[in-house]
Amino acid sequence: MVSIILGNSFLMLSKEKEHNLEEVSVGDADTDIDATYDHIVKYTGLFGGVQGITMLISVVKTKVAASFLGPSGIALVNIYTKVMNLVNQTTNLGISFSAIKHIAELSETDDCVRVKELVDIVRLWSLMTAVLGMFACLALSPWISLWTFGNYEYTMTFCVLSLVVAIMAIIGGEMAILKGLKQLKKVAIISVLATLAALCVCAPCYFLFGVGGVVPALLLTNAIVLFIHIYYTSKVVPWKTSLFSVKHICLGVPMAKLGVAYILAGMLGQGADYFINASILDMGGLESVGFYNTGYFLAISIGSLLFTAIEADFFPRLSIIADDAKRMNVAVNRQIEVCVLLITPCLILEVLVMPIMVRVLYTTEFAQAAPMAVCAAFYLFFKSLTLPVAYLALAKGDSRNYLLVELLYDLFVAMLIPWAFSKYGLIGAGWALSLASVFDFILIHLYYGKKYRFRLSLKPIPTYLVQLMLLLVCVYAAMQSVVWIRWMFGGSALCMSLYISFRVLHRETDIVERLLRKLNFKRRNDE
Repeated sequence: MVSIILGNSFLMLSKEKEHNLEEVSVGDADTDIDATYDHIVKYTGLFGGVQGITMLISVVKTKVAASFLGPSGIALVNIYTKVMNLVNQTTNLGISFSAIKHIAELSETDDCVRVKELVDIVRLWSLMTAVLGMFACLALSPWISLWTFGNYEYTMTFCVLSLVVAIMAIIGGEMAILKGLKQLKKVAIISVLATLAALCVCAPCYFLFGVGGVVPALLLTNAIVLFIHIYYTSKVVPWKTSLFSVKHICLGVPMAKLGVAYILAGMLGQGADYFINASILDMGGLESVGFYNTGYFLAISIGSLLFTAIEADFFPRLSIIADDAKRMNVAVNRQIEVCVLLITPCLILEVLVMPIMVRVLYTTEFAQAAPMAVCAAFYLFFKSLTLPVAYLALAKGDSRNYLLVELLYDLFVAMLIPWAFSKYGLIGAGWALSLASVFDFILIHLYYGKKYRFRLSLKPIPTYLVQLMLLLVCVYAAMQSVVWIRWMFGGSALCMSLYISFRVLHRETDIVERLLRKLNFKRRNDE
């Protein structure tokens, strides 16, 4: 709820400073390169709020699916979605990510002709990977059916879903174009419209056809989402892609190389996750795996609300200034400070209400996952100190060092979490997640600090330490059985964390004053 309120508020505030996006031409940006604190806070709040809204809509969609499909139907939706995502991720060559860097860099030259040519290259490669993904899914459909369900009965279903894989590749390319051109409000609007479209399509399909409506719902939803993306991106850069340009294919090779590194890093992470789940399954059974995954989701869910802006807003900006050490240091340190200030109060609040969250999102059977999520609260705190720095290698196009760091982290996590679970159960797994984020923080700051001359700013370190201590107090209080101790100490830590965050934001930005003016103006109008 905090993120949703922030998102709505900052969306209103953004109208004071930004141009109408319908009037922005190719190469123009609705954001500055050397972003101020106001800019970072505004877009973090905007995308956090949008992510919160989409999560709420997704919860409604899940409830609808549960009512009309039942457990088996929901399982089918999850299986189909995971298979399509896997095929798309392994065949799209990472274009949906790597294109952001290349477009962002070129857009700063204000050379509309070259920008349009690069957009055509991205669209051509997206179409190529769409065809690749579709044919891969068609060719593998019998084996996917056999590996997933133990028979060949779903072969035709996966053949039909190959169309969805193709659509997903094109959608990824269009979204990369908007992010690279820094059309951030369009990105936010599309995210909400896409989620609403999914709800509006799935509800009647599930109601009318039950489980038989799952595949049509997936096809229709993705087709509508594709239309939404093309509608908005074509306003910025009209679709005039040459389908048979050898020149464009050759020019897109460097972009594909960086994208492949991103894919390989993702595969390393998935491999580590698979090993962890397999180890827990062997030691504790299927139920323990369910509790672990529930605890992990609870621990990281708040991060998806606040870290979305890093890829959408921060990464394109960083790609442009990555070769300027001074500007790069300023940008990364500002992003880190805002991340810590925004996420710490949210983490403390989440720790306090964790038992309630489990009952609302799941059932009382999943109460065992709550202590694990509480112990893993430090995972996102250190992630906020690490993630902006982690994008340096990608912003510089240094795929080798990016893969090396990701490999070291994945190996550490794959060894630590199973060992901690074997010794201390789910609570041990939670503390292992927190320790893994500390290892990631040390590894990235030391390695990238030496490699790219990044230096963590000393000025906000006392603020970071105080926020960390307040989170530690709240975690300690949350693990106490006496309710009044939990709420007294945890509530005090929350109030202090909020005060520190607002005080720093008030000092560095005028967001607070503008927000108060907006709220006061709205109150006077209501009266």
